[in-house]
Amino acid sequence: MSMYKLHYFYGRGRGEMVRFALGLAAVDYEEEFIRTRQDMLDLMPKLRYGQAPMLETPEGERLVQTGAILRYIARKFDLYGKAEGKEERVDEIIEASSDAMGSGLLDVAMRYKYGQSFEGAASTEGVKCMRWIKAWEAQMDAGK
Repeated sequence: MSMYKLHYFYGRGRGEMVRFALGLAAVDYEEEFIRTRQDMLDLMPKLRYGQAPMLETPEGERLVQTGAILRYIARKFDLYGKAEGKEERVDEIIEASSDAMGSGLLDVAMRYKYGQSFEGAASTEGVKCMRWIKAWEAQMDAGK
């Protein structure tokens, strides 16, 4: 294999966070979509915990668990930064992203991407996801 390969369902979810990280790192990758039950059954022997996403590296390593994959991408492509305390901030964002998944944040983002106003998209899921958005905006504004 000569490039990264992401195995995930044909849709959003935890795989979307990996897609965002790969995009931020400007990494070329291909996707192997899990579209059917048989696709999942075929992939299961490669999934250590029986869950997707899984990222295969060009070296053939298979990484599972979203947080571990995101930390790998951050380290490998220098997204952690060099200043003291920056790694912890990246780890916080990774963990908050995982928590935000349960709040409907990705649904809000996708609705916004496909044409709804931000206010309209956010009101669809309520204000739960705003807690993460406000925290991330504050960190960006503070340059942290």
